[in-house]
Amino acid sequence: MSASPPPPSPPKRRISEPRTPLRGSFFAPAAPAGFVDLACPPAACSGGSAPARGSATRLLVGRCDASGVSLPEPGTVSAPGRVHALGRFDSDCLQGRLADALPAELRASLRGGFDWYACRGAFFHNDAHYADVLFGAWCAGGPPRDIVFARAGFRLRLAPGDWVVFDPFEPHAVLDRGAERYRREDYENAPPSVYIGFELALDGPVRRAFGIGAAPADAPLLASHVAVNAETGCLA
Repeated sequence: MSASPPPPSPPKRRISEPRTPLRGSFFAPAAPAGFVDLACPPAACSGGSAPARGSATRLLVGRCDASGVSLPEPGTVSAPGRVHALGRFDSDCLQGRLADALPAELRASLRGGFDWYACRGAFFHNDAHYADVLFGAWCAGGPPRDIVFARAGFRLRLAPGDWVVFDPFEPHAVLDRGAERYRREDYENAPPSVYIGFELALDGPVRRAFGIGAAPADAPLLASHVAVNAETGCLA
């Protein structure tokens, strides 16, 4: 899920509207967040000016109430397979709810501000330009779909209210339930899924919680210049 990460900013004491027409809303009860171990060895992640590091060995998943939030108009989501950025917004209410849903040791790592994203399925890719954060995807509306991590052989169903935090270097896709490969024709006329994007700063507590260490020797390299097979997620 792609967009340039904003610089860190202090918590904002205002609410501004998304820069898109709005419609709809969703509600989901909160559920405790939990970590999921990935069944693959860490890769070496190289991006930006930071030293190479190991990839995260865990995901964080949860479910959180976001009632009263209006969804952006997804009419601009024309091309299937791509994640479309639909605008940035701020909400103290959502910020507080999400912080409360995170493990206590990670709440201070949550960056301010949110981004709207939508896709009609998404082919396998990584987001290695997010060099100094872990990425969160909070499903806000549209049909439930699976986020699939090819290297780990792991998939997670995201319905409205569900969220996941993962390493953006890890190749991933958004696929229909049970789909093993991305096939463009499956999403040509499909309705879009809508997500709220958020970020955790890659600080000490986040590194410890997600099992991020030094770049392993002789490990596969994950980086912007390393090609990912769009259909299967295999590294070139």
